[in-house]
Amino acid sequence: MAFLRRDPFEKASDRDKAARLGMAVFLIVVVVLFVAAILGFVVVRLDAVRGAAWRGEGVPGLPKTLLLSTAALIASGAMLHRAVRAACRGAQAICATSVSAAYWLGVLFVLLQGAAWWSMWRQHVTITESLYAWTFYVLTALHVLHVIGGLYGLGLTHRSARAHRYSPVSHNGLVLCAMYWHTLDAIWLVLYAALWVGAR
Repeated sequence: MAFLRRDPFEKASDRDKAARLGMAVFLIVVVVLFVAAILGFVVVRLDAVRGAAWRGEGVPGLPKTLLLSTAALIASGAMLHRAVRAACRGAQAICATSVSAAYWLGVLFVLLQGAAWWSMWRQHVTITESLYAWTFYVLTALHVLHVIGGLYGLGLTHRSARAHRYSPVSHNGLVLCAMYWHTLDAIWLVLYAALWVGAR
C-alpha cells in the first residue's frame, strides 16, 4: 500500500500546476452552470415580452441592497487580489489582514443578500408571486450558495495566512481560492446586470 502514499509529482511546482488546472476545469463547470441559468432567465424574460405573465402590478423592482452587496463582493475580490500580491512579496502581515478583510466582506455580501430577500418578502413578493420573483430568488440563491461554499475555503485560507504559511515560493492555496472568488465576482456582475435589465 506504500504506492498509495507516494506523491505522484516530483516537484512542488508540478503539483501546483496540476491543482490550478483542476481548479480551472472546475470553474469552467461553474461558469457553464451559471451561463445556462442566465440563458434560461433571458428566454423566460423574452417570453414575457411576447405576452406571458412576468411581473405583477405593484411588484417592486430590484432591492437597492443589491448595489451594496455588489460593492462588498467586488471589495472582497480586491482584498484577495491584494493578499496574493502580498504573499508574492513575502509581506505576510499584509497578506493575513487582506485575507481577513476579504472573508468578512464575503460574509457581508451574504448578509446583504439576505437583507435583499427580506426586503422583497416584506413587500409580499414571494417566490410564487410571478416569474420575475421566482427568477430573482432562484438565481440569487444559486450564487449565494456558491459564495457560502467559497467562504469555507476562504476561512481555511484565512487560517493559513494568519499562521504565516504563505510565502513567495509557496502560496498556491491562496491562488486557488482567489481563482474561485474572482470567478464568483465576474458571475455576479453578469447575473446582476441580467436581473437589472430583466426587471425593466
